Amino acid sequence: MPAVLRYLLIALAGLVLLGGVAVAGILFLFDPNDFKPQIEEAAETHTRLDLQLGGDIGWSFIPLGLELNAVKARLDDQPFLELEQLIARVSLRSLIQMQPSVHRFELAGLDLNLILDKEGRGNWERIMPEQAEPSPKTAPKEEPAQQDSGALLFNISEVDIRNTRVHYRDENTGQTVTLDEFGLQASNIKPQQAFPLDLQFHLATTEPALDIRTKLNARLTLGEQFKRILLDQLSSQITLQGDATNQKSVDIALDGNIDADLNNSRISLSALKLALNKVQLNTDLVISQFDSQPQLAGTLAVAEFSPRELLSQLGQSLPPMQDPNTLRKLSFDATLGGAPGQIELKPLKATLDDSKLSGEVRYTLDNGALFTRLNLDAINADRYLAPAEETPAEESQAANTQAAPETDLLPLETLRSLQLDTGLNIGELIINAIPIRQLAVNATATDGLVTVNPLSGQLYEGSFKANASIDARNQTPRWQVQAKVSDVKTLPLLTQLAEMQQFSGLANIDLDLNTTGNRVSTLRNNAKGQANFAIKQGKFEGTSMSAYACEGIALMHKESIDTSTWPKVTDFEDLSGAVTINGNAINNSALTAQLKGMALEGKGAIDIASMDLDYRAGLRILGDIHENPSCRVNEKLKGLIIPVKCKGSLTGEKGLPCKFDTARFREVLADKAKAEAKEKASEEIDRGREKLKEKARDKLQNLFGR
Repeated sequence: MPAVLRYLLIALAGLVLLGGVAVAGILFLFDPNDFKPQIEEAAETHTRLDLQLGGDIGWSFIPLGLELNAVKARLDDQPFLELEQLIARVSLRSLIQMQPSVHRFELAGLDLNLILDKEGRGNWERIMPEQAEPSPKTAPKEEPAQQDSGALLFNISEVDIRNTRVHYRDENTGQTVTLDEFGLQASNIKPQQAFPLDLQFHLATTEPALDIRTKLNARLTLGEQFKRILLDQLSSQITLQGDATNQKSVDIALDGNIDADLNNSRISLSALKLALNKVQLNTDLVISQFDSQPQLAGTLAVAEFSPRELLSQLGQSLPPMQDPNTLRKLSFDATLGGAPGQIELKPLKATLDDSKLSGEVRYTLDNGALFTRLNLDAINADRYLAPAEETPAEESQAANTQAAPETDLLPLETLRSLQLDTGLNIGELIINAIPIRQLAVNATATDGLVTVNPLSGQLYEGSFKANASIDARNQTPRWQVQAKVSDVKTLPLLTQLAEMQQFSGLANIDLDLNTTGNRVSTLRNNAKGQANFAIKQGKFEGTSMSAYACEGIALMHKESIDTSTWPKVTDFEDLSGAVTINGNAINNSALTAQLKGMALEGKGAIDIASMDLDYRAGLRILGDIHENPSCRVNEKLKGLIIPVKCKGSLTGEKGLPCKFDTARFREVLADKAKAEAKEKASEEIDRGREKLKEKARDKLQNLFGR
């Protein structure tokens, strides 16, 4: 038996030796270049490629290797592929052991042209000839899934890909994409071991035009079955240029370490630095459970930079602003965290020019819910608004006449999907030159119901507080507002809001208003509500109620009076009333005010759409009004009502559109004369009766006296 085994082993060794000699003989006796015509003919027979093997073909057995040179292929008589050189050498023994060991892989001068035609079919799909529809066959039996045979072990000594070009053209859109100057170099590539990697390429596109140049080097580690990818000592430089940057060059650098663990759904970014021109972003961040409910832990910081300068470098221009020195400083710093499925920035700090923001922000990925609690020390919003343009009155009137069609104010579908809980406190806000201090806003939004409660702050030495809601759950949004204003100076506020300079004083207002609609005109037309108001220590600017009263008193005295030089202002102590809001009309049925020597009483309406006033007022004489002799008040004049008519626009004039109502005053005088005549007649009758009584009494006395 041992002898038999010995002879068998000798025979086997002989066969192996003979096989080796045969292979060696093939390699030495047969030149693969002799088969070029047959290879080219086979390619033409079985594909649509016109293959040209212009260079030498080399092969080897140990190591198993192949070398191609100067290969060209045409497809449909168009250049499809060119290759300067391909060298691949693999250890035969490593293949037998299922542990491939590549000695060298070199690819140089690859040039590939890809075209997508107007029917959406790529030229690469036409390489193989079309085949007839296969006849129906019985579906093959499903093979049981094979179990993983284990991790693939490999070892690549060197990879060198250089001067590669891929050109893609879409004939339907006209877009082209060209990848050229592509190079990749790596060595000593083994699983779970770091190896050096260098990558560079140039990418150019049209529609839109974009040019990208990239250089990258790092130490790359590939885990089992590529389930873990680790980039250490990453250093990359990217240069962008194109339509998006207005043809200006933009430099980007990315450095740091990236660890992607696909088995555990975890990505780690450590000491990662992103530089965009002069903008520096730094982060240390871990993202876990990224395939289900991502959870973040780390920090994110953006060093101070100039947004204005950055946009200029990116070829972008800012709209004109009232202050050209805005957007000069911006920085950001936050700690990232939160529960699974949430992105939380807490604490968060940011600066914009002279303003400082702090607080927290939380975003829920599943439903898009946003939670904020933010504090802003101060900001002048006017600095960031467009400069005011002086428009001639004629142009302004023409613009109003040819106003653009109205559009909806609110995107209802977006509003219904909004999930919001936000709070904002601002130490000082300046908007439209109106300073608001200690502004507090809290708002919530759920399924189309938006609530603001409260909105409060300090304004012109007074305060305000309001709550409001918008119910967009139906097709027609419903708006509700309740507001309270306490001791707010009216003159500077109305001047800034509506260029109205007719009133001054400390305003106290209680407002309850509701309306429906989604356009400004509709909201105005549907407005319903009421308001109570009281103004203390006030003035009617540009109007002299004393002059109107004295003109009437002078007429009563049948005297003349000149009030043209009197100050056009009327002081009052307390002005109060109530208004009803019905569409564009604000109706006031009872207004009272205490003036010097008079009481103001009135009623009327204001048209909000045109800002026109139509008001009837009466000045009830109570005492002395003015030292002018023609304005002297006697007992007969006390209680007399001097009528005043206010009708006209509330905009564009300094004073109220009021004047002494001569026609009504004549009616007052006529009524007074009738009353006086009636009173005098009554007195005469009474006196006559008294005389008759006295005569009758005298006669009776004389009669009985006798």
